[in-house]
Amino acid sequence: MSQYPEDEFDAAGRDRGPQGVHREPRSLLRALAPFLAVIVIVPLLAWGAVSLLAGNDGEPAADPAPVETTAEPSDEATSEEETSSEEPTAEETEEETTPEEETTEPDDEAVLTTSISVLNGAGINGLAGDVAAQLGEAGFTTVGAADYGAGSPEVTTLYYRNADLAATAEAIGELLGVDNLVEAPSATQNVEIALVLRGDFAGR
Repeated sequence: MSQYPEDEFDAAGRDRGPQGVHREPRSLLRALAPFLAVIVIVPLLAWGAVSLLAGNDGEPAADPAPVETTAEPSDEATSEEETSSEEPTAEETEEETTPEEETTEPDDEAVLTTSISVLNGAGINGLAGDVAAQLGEAGFTTVGAADYGAGSPEVTTLYYRNADLAATAEAIGELLGVDNLVEAPSATQNVEIALVLRGDFAGR
């Protein structure tokens, strides 16, 4: 029993029976709604974040520009280049070689130790000495010069003692421009070759 006197609320409550809360059972769709929301919303949020970071408003990124590559030469190409850069053959070298300048040296058959006498019959002072010096420069080692007072020959003539001296006489004649060569043992008693200079030689 309560220590307080009964009032009108107590009387009203006494007339009521016990009452409970009744809830209807939840539907399957409402029960699965949170899971469906997670499955749908999370991928959308992830896609939006990626698009925002990429800064392309959801458009696919463009393909990167193609990279140019330089092809290395094959072994065959290298072999062809090395073949083309080979040194020319001996035949090609001979064709490209310029001919040697003509020299005033006598032929190999000429004997440079042959005794030679240059006789000045042209009446020009120092002519025999000049010709003797020219023969010395050509390699002849035994050359002398003197005056000549006889009346023959009339033209410049080169006398040689015998046939063994023919090659040497021809070499001297080619060197000095004398083409009148005579084999005459009697004219070359003291020397092996005697060259008589006349006035026609001075104009050469």
